[in-house]
Amino acid sequence: MALASHTWKLPEQVCLQPGLAAVRGRVFILYHPVTPTLERALEEAEAYLELRHHFESMSVFIWLGQPFPPPAPEIRAALAAGFAGGPKVDAVGWVVDSDHSLGASVVHSVSTQMFPGVSCVQLFREPFEAAHWLSVVAKTEAELILDGLDTLDRAQPA
Repeated sequence: MALASHTWKLPEQVCLQPGLAAVRGRVFILYHPVTPTLERALEEAEAYLELRHHFESMSVFIWLGQPFPPPAPEIRAALAAGFAGGPKVDAVGWVVDSDHSLGASVVHSVSTQMFPGVSCVQLFREPFEAAHWLSVVAKTEAELILDGLDTLDRAQPA
C-alpha cells in the first residue's frame, strides 16, 4: 500500500530526489541492490546532511542486495562524512540479502567504518525483522519503514 507524503510524520516537508533515499518518521532509508557508485554515495551523503535542518537524530535502514564487492574506501568515506555531519545516528539496521557469514562479517566491518561510535547496529536477513527492530528504536511504525523501502525498490530502473 503506497502512503501519501503527508503520512510520513515529518516535522515539515522534506524533499529528496526520487529513488535516492526515503525518510519515514525518524528513519533514513537507503536501498542498494548493488554496491553504490561514488557519485551515488555523494548524493546520498548530501541528502542526509540536508536532514540536519529537520532532525536532531535519526536511525538508518540500509538494504544491501550484495555484500560483495564491499564499497571502495572513497565510497565508505563519502557516506561516513555525510552521516557524521547530518543528524546524530541513533541506530543502524542493515538488511543483508545473503546467508553467507562472510557477507555479514564484511557488512559489520563496513558499518564500523561508516558509523564510528554508533553502538546500536544490527544485521538482519529480512526487511520485516529490521523494520520491526527500528520501529522500536526510532519510534516509527514498521509499516512506514517498509513503505519507504518499497518506494525505493519501485523507483529503481528496470
